[in-house]
Amino acid sequence: MDITESGLRMFFKDWQIKAFEALWKSSQPLNSREVWEAVNNEISISRASIINFLEASHENGLLDRDSTTGKGGHRGLYSAKYDERGTKKYLKKIFKEHLDKL
Repeated sequence: MDITESGLRMFFKDWQIKAFEALWKSSQPLNSREVWEAVNNEISISRASIINFLEASHENGLLDRDSTTGKGGHRGLYSAKYDERGTKKYLKKIFKEHLDKL
């Protein structure tokens, strides 16, 4: 967390926000390659970083993940649980809940 920033930049790096934007804009779930391609058009980042971010975001309740099988085995299809406004609201709620535990 970076308290010198505001909005989503307090919680995420620019490339992570680009990943969310790709998911928010899509009308269907995206796999890690599709998210990586959307981010990598503007910011150079490894695919492994995208995969780890998508999984962590799923575990933290920000993304939904469905599994599909294809050439090479299983892969995740990710979609945003919330739009941008809902994501900010969710982060605010979770942040407040964790602060209240102190």
